[in-house]
Amino acid sequence: MKTPDEDHVSPVVTGAPVGPTPERLVPEEGDYQPSEDVQDFLINVGPHHPGTHGVLRLVTRLDGEKVVGLDVRIGYMHRSLEKIAENRSYPQIIAFTDRTVDYLAAMHNDWVYCLAAEKLLGIKVPERAEYLRVITGEINRMSSHLLSLGALGLDSGATTYFLWCFAARELLVHLFEELCGARLTYVFHRLGGVNYDPPPGWVERAHEAVHRVVDELPRYRTLFHDNYIWHQRSMGVSTLSADEARRLGAQGPVLRGSGVKWDLRKDMPYSIYQRFEFDVPVGAAGDVYDRTEVRFHEILQSAKIVRQALNDLPSGPIIATRVPRLPVAPKGAEAYARLESPRGEIGCYLVGDGTIKPRRMKWRGASFHNLAILPALSIGYTLSDLINIVGTLDPVMGDVDR
Repeated sequence: MKTPDEDHVSPVVTGAPVGPTPERLVPEEGDYQPSEDVQDFLINVGPHHPGTHGVLRLVTRLDGEKVVGLDVRIGYMHRSLEKIAENRSYPQIIAFTDRTVDYLAAMHNDWVYCLAAEKLLGIKVPERAEYLRVITGEINRMSSHLLSLGALGLDSGATTYFLWCFAARELLVHLFEELCGARLTYVFHRLGGVNYDPPPGWVERAHEAVHRVVDELPRYRTLFHDNYIWHQRSMGVSTLSADEARRLGAQGPVLRGSGVKWDLRKDMPYSIYQRFEFDVPVGAAGDVYDRTEVRFHEILQSAKIVRQALNDLPSGPIIATRVPRLPVAPKGAEAYARLESPRGEIGCYLVGDGTIKPRRMKWRGASFHNLAILPALSIGYTLSDLINIVGTLDPVMGDVDR
């Protein structure tokens, strides 16, 4: 009998997807009916459950161990960000985008808000600040993916892998602590640039930390990614074709895990990403294994970007001059900005009110879109598979409920 390893094509490449893609990967309604001798029943997974990665409630209909129906219930973590923004000045909003949405990617939340506000207010960012935004954004992507992979390992019973991922993440979080005094919510960005210049020796320590993380990854692969038990639990589980991923609105690593090579840093470049060389990892089968592998390889690509940016970091100011303390946007003026966060495309839409406050903010969260496809990914698989499937979506509930 062949093992799953022998049938599975190497799933992550840096170009077009390789290997066959099943014709229909998302189960259709009616595919799975409760058997006559087993009565289906409902079970609540969450809202307080470690496998739901936050306050998420999954009303699950089971036939034995098989999931035959799933109702995703959200709204337990509503933060009112968009309404709060209407009652704060433009600089004050940064403290809320930092911690009320995707708190595992605070750098990206602040960055996309600043991009929108700077477009609305006509503020130009200095070159050194652009480099620092890219450096901190990619380090934050690495730390977010390490937490995601480690938590998935913990969900699967690989406690050592979880501890190793957190040990590597600690090296990166310590860089943020040196830079701005915070480890999770940073308030590093400012309208027109960034708030802090790196302290003496920080660039060298950043090089060393990134190098150490990359050097550790082969050991992590041996322990978890190349483990036969993980292959059995992930390969061919919760497959999503490229066409279905596009149709259902999958985001970020979930979309790229299905072989769709779409990354805003490449396809709609913002800031100075066009200056850097990096690849966009994609999968082949779009299963649990591929989505995990995409995040693993994205850590390597982010490290590649960080090294280039650190080597080319120019001198100069870190924030634009003559930015008003309380800027005013013209009434009715509109601006929208988007960027590629660790969970996919996030966006911020602002409307000016002729005052120091916006009339309207609309936030687009990647986790919301990924969580919406969870029923399509889960029907027909087991309850234990469901926990891993949620882990590969990597949702942050603040990003879902806002």
